[in-house]
Amino acid sequence: MVGFSLAVALVVGAVVSLATGSWWFLILAVAVHLIATVTVLATIGSRLRQEEKPDPVTEARIAEEPDDARRERLAS
Repeated sequence: MVGFSLAVALVVGAVVSLATGSWWFLILAVAVHLIATVTVLATIGSRLRQEEKPDPVTEARIAEEPDDARRERLAS
């Protein structure tokens, strides 16, 4: 998907560059693509590093359990 969108950015940048006569639009299209890719990958990486937490209902149910039941559940 990243390769496909990079190809689209290159084609759009090349078309705009040919239409305007300035190759800076090709560089701009690739730079925007690079910034977007880095942002998406950084966001995905930060989400993957987060620990999983149970939903609030499960947390409340675990808190209400007696200590013996909690020990039995953790032992199995």
